[in-house]
Amino acid sequence: MRSGGPPYGLASLISGSLRSLDLERRVREQSCLLVWDEVVGEQVAGAAQPDFVKDGRLFVTTKSSVWANELTFYKSDIIARLNRRVGGPVLKEIVFKAGRIRKKQAAAGPPRRTVEPNLEGIRLTQEELDKVEAAARAAGEEAAGVLRSLMATALRLEKWKRAQGWTPCKRCGSLQNAASGICPPCQIGSQES
Repeated sequence: MRSGGPPYGLASLISGSLRSLDLERRVREQSCLLVWDEVVGEQVAGAAQPDFVKDGRLFVTTKSSVWANELTFYKSDIIARLNRRVGGPVLKEIVFKAGRIRKKQAAAGPPRRTVEPNLEGIRLTQEELDKVEAAARAAGEEAAGVLRSLMATALRLEKWKRAQGWTPCKRCGSLQNAASGICPPCQIGSQES
């Protein structure tokens, strides 16, 4: 039995785990996918779309090698603008590759004026809200707010991706938007094998 200090409860354990998993940085990384169109503008967004973010590297597919080459000249500016937009220095690198980009699905009804996805506008079902609250209660007072925010953001991001036409990867099941139906990490894994 430990002595000399207060006992560690579930709240401090979860709070420490959240910090050690660096979930806040991960959420900010994923937010780069959501704000891409707003940050780069309509013309670039029509020619280049982000695929995924991993370890501070954003992987972007362009509609031609000319676009990939041209965008490398603006890479540091795009990184700075994306980091500023998501509230912290999460991106370190952008990797551009020529490929097939998916056409964006047209929204039903009148065209929307904004290109920025609004996660706060995405409603969670009562079942999803109950799951978030149950996890927050289990986490304890110390970590409840952080856990509640992270879980709600993750659920909204998943709903946004599905609304944008993202589908489960044929290999791992994670949401992806690659034309092949296989997410970029699985594609990279199969190339390395």
